[in-house]
Amino acid sequence: MKTFFILIFLLYFSLFKLSAEEWELKKINFQTENDADFRDDAAYSYGSGLSILFYRKDINSSLFYIPFSSYKGGDDYISFGFSHQLYTPEDFENPNLIEDDRPYAGYMYLQLGLYKSLNNTLTSLNIQVGIVGPSSQMESVQKIIHDLIGSPEPMGWQYQIKDEPIFQLNFSQKKYYNLDNIFGFGYNSSILPEYGFDFGNASTKLYVSTLFRWGKGVPHDYGAYTIDNTSYSKIPLKSEVVHYNKKWKYYFNFSLKTNLIAKNIFLDGNTFKESHSVRKNYFTLETGYGLSFVYDHFSIDYLRRHTSKEFQSQKKLYSYGSLLFSYAY
Repeated sequence: MKTFFILIFLLYFSLFKLSAEEWELKKINFQTENDADFRDDAAYSYGSGLSILFYRKDINSSLFYIPFSSYKGGDDYISFGFSHQLYTPEDFENPNLIEDDRPYAGYMYLQLGLYKSLNNTLTSLNIQVGIVGPSSQMESVQKIIHDLIGSPEPMGWQYQIKDEPIFQLNFSQKKYYNLDNIFGFGYNSSILPEYGFDFGNASTKLYVSTLFRWGKGVPHDYGAYTIDNTSYSKIPLKSEVVHYNKKWKYYFNFSLKTNLIAKNIFLDGNTFKESHSVRKNYFTLETGYGLSFVYDHFSIDYLRRHTSKEFQSQKKLYSYGSLLFSYAY
């Protein structure tokens, strides 16, 4: 499995280098997510991801564009990343199959993103290639983490979703509006509405969302998001020389998102095999809040997400925290 991911990663690099583009390193992001920061451990239990963002120069000679977007003008970016995520039922100490709770599931994937920023609009096309099931090694990851923090050992991983290759196409478009003159009150503010869709055997859905930011030194970028968001976090409005200074900046984040879901493999179970599943809700609502700090080239964002009930037999609501570390070049 490791060889498979290495070959796919090298293939991505080879394809884009053959297009004779020039790339300029813009940003490195590391993100970790967990529900245990509020002393809970169920549903979406853990995730982490490492990604890099490049500015693409000389794309007129490129073979790679986002379909249905303008080829000319604006700024173009490409990202590469690796992420993994795991999901568990609430009573993970129970060694038996829990029929009315979600299945155990692990997901490991490579991610390739194409982005265009034009007229304060970011268009994103994201491709994920990965694996769901025992080959993701998420059972071992959770057991190691629980052993390190002294948490009980999860006992039901024998009922996890079976191995299935994953291919996803995710598209989104978001707008940036500066609201300093309306909600500033001496501070900075912006709002970023977004719409998009996921299409693949892991997730197929439509969504609309909005992000509102307010504080001191809100950056001119497209915002910070959780791991499973379609677009890359903190893509600048314009690729230009930024003069960094050693002064602290801070701002608050508030978000709202609605989802219309046709498929969710982490609730529906395997696509081509029999596995444990639950009856999902086709409509969900997500709310979020957080706090961001920026100092020189570094930034850190804490984002908290709350989600409405995802399946019909779900007994309570769950949430998780996301911590994003970024370095800008």
